[in-house]
Amino acid sequence: MAGRDQTVSGRRRLLEFLGFVAVSTLVMFVLSSIALLVYTKGVAEPTAVTLEIPNGSAELIDGGENVLDVPPVWTFNAGDTLRLDNRDTGVHYLGDWTVPPNGSTLIEIGVTTGGDYRTSLHPLGKIALKVEPSRFDFSIIAFSTFGFGLAGGVILFISVSIMRAMGHDDDDDWSDA
Repeated sequence: MAGRDQTVSGRRRLLEFLGFVAVSTLVMFVLSSIALLVYTKGVAEPTAVTLEIPNGSAELIDGGENVLDVPPVWTFNAGDTLRLDNRDTGVHYLGDWTVPPNGSTLIEIGVTTGGDYRTSLHPLGKIALKVEPSRFDFSIIAFSTFGFGLAGGVILFISVSIMRAMGHDDDDDWSDA
């Protein structure tokens, strides 16, 4: 009979473990969703931005002028597009995107587009693209939900197991301590 009691106890412990993990994952999902809703609230629909590079811009930029009014940190929403329209006599670039003379390049801005880039469009020779999410995207919160949810459930399960081992398995024991 003792073996049967241990099996029931093992099943109960497994169900408790799964319950702790499920509840903590659900709590992390709710908290992450609320944070994402607050973060993406009021974000506009995707827009198309065109940057026209007039003739003679390369020389002025090399001379330290920001003739294109490009900020050193340029903020976009995911889903925006940036068209570089080069009317200059030389090639311009932004990271790996190049624009030949009298040509244009369309850059689709995504979450992975953000970062620091070398560029011929700014007198500093570099620019940072900051990309903010434009809609509620569950993939953004997936890591925090499952990573922290699983870790929280494991920590709670271990804590309860330690308290049981110390003899604090009843709620009445907490008031006596």
